[in-house]
Amino acid sequence: MHPLRRALSQRPLVLALTRRELSARYRGGALGFLWSLVNPLLLLLVYATVFRLVFTPRADVRPYALFLFSGVLVWGFVSAALHDAVETFRANGPLLRKTTVAPEVFPAACVGARLAHLLLALPVLAGAIGWAAVRGSVRPGPAMLAFPLVLVLLALTVFGLALAVSALAVHFGDVRDIVANLLTLAFFLTPVLYPMSSVPERFRPWLRANPFATFFSGVHDTLFFFRPIPANDWAWMGGTAAVCLVAGAAIFERLRDTLAEEA
Repeated sequence: MHPLRRALSQRPLVLALTRRELSARYRGGALGFLWSLVNPLLLLLVYATVFRLVFTPRADVRPYALFLFSGVLVWGFVSAALHDAVETFRANGPLLRKTTVAPEVFPAACVGARLAHLLLALPVLAGAIGWAAVRGSVRPGPAMLAFPLVLVLLALTVFGLALAVSALAVHFGDVRDIVANLLTLAFFLTPVLYPMSSVPERFRPWLRANPFATFFSGVHDTLFFFRPIPANDWAWMGGTAAVCLVAGAAIFERLRDTLAEEA
């Protein structure tokens, strides 16, 4: 777990790089950081319009637009963080070669910046939940308080994967395309568009082999169904986070000394 410890020991640098990523994303825009609210709000309006007036979803969940929005918002964090991690050493190679900075801070900053985008968008989701509650479509409850822990475990899982793909991408050019295709496949094999309960019982063990599936079941349990997450799901999420961190750190540590010269 040396990469994790080194990243934590350089928290000020990770935060500085995260702020740089956020500033670069919104630099030159008239609305600046308000786009973090405007973009998810527009996405929510599109979902609400399309699934109310055009398509009737097969999944028996109402309001489906809110169900879909909560899942897609969190999936955006996962997908964007891993995409950024694949490119991080290519983009920061000169900085890595000219300084003695620990290379772990770059994938950590990728995850931190995308997590910040998600946190900035959560007020829109909270407003949508509040509006649905006023209309009687959902009944928020104390299960919502478990969402931050789900998000922490998911962020640790993504960081472990980011360590692995960022280091591998430096040595193998195919990693970028492999990650992009695997994320596309994982999106449909993860209960983002549908609840876990809509999957036939005989297929659910295969679905849970996807490391993200239980996390998104937890996201919907806490932010849509407002029911407690089962104990075995907590154990699965904790175990997934631990395995991804250990495996990702091991791969990163194996390739760490060659990153600067290969980037």
